[in-house]
Amino acid sequence: MVRLFYAVEIDDEIKRSLAPEVIALRNLGRHVRPVGTHGMHITLLFLGEQPDDIMNDFIGFGHDAVAMARPCTLEIGPTGFFPRVSFLTLIGEIETLLMVSSMLKETCSGYLERPDDRQFKAHLTLARHKIKISMNEKEIIRKAFAGFEGQSWVVDEIVLIKSDLTPKGAVYTAIERFKFGSG
Repeated sequence: MVRLFYAVEIDDEIKRSLAPEVIALRNLGRHVRPVGTHGMHITLLFLGEQPDDIMNDFIGFGHDAVAMARPCTLEIGPTGFFPRVSFLTLIGEIETLLMVSSMLKETCSGYLERPDDRQFKAHLTLARHKIKISMNEKEIIRKAFAGFEGQSWVVDEIVLIKSDLTPKGAVYTAIERFKFGSG
């Protein structure tokens, strides 16, 4: 069995610029677990645990999903919050990612343990919080990341990623890259 997901990788320069602020989130307390910048990505579809012998199916689905896609520009938007997650919204040419995500959900639906009915929301997770985020924490995080709004990069591929869970966190390995318009 292998734990898999499809994702968009974040531009290396943007990850480097975010790193000091993401690390500084630790100062909020032990209940905050910042995301390592090496693992930053935009999840398009989480596949969960899958048998090794059907990997070629997922590779084929990835190629099919990007066959008609064209490179798109993503831009960092304002900070956002789920009850126990802080993130940066992503704006720009999101329609391409919506289309690719939708195609992946449709073609992979028979392989998922349970259907994923959630609407794709383009975001970049900054930290997970063991308790609900306080208003004070939200304000600190908003101020820390306000200067990143407007940074952009071009997305021209998605990646099928294997996730190995270790005591020190997840280790991600790219299995296959799918260039947009390569179908």
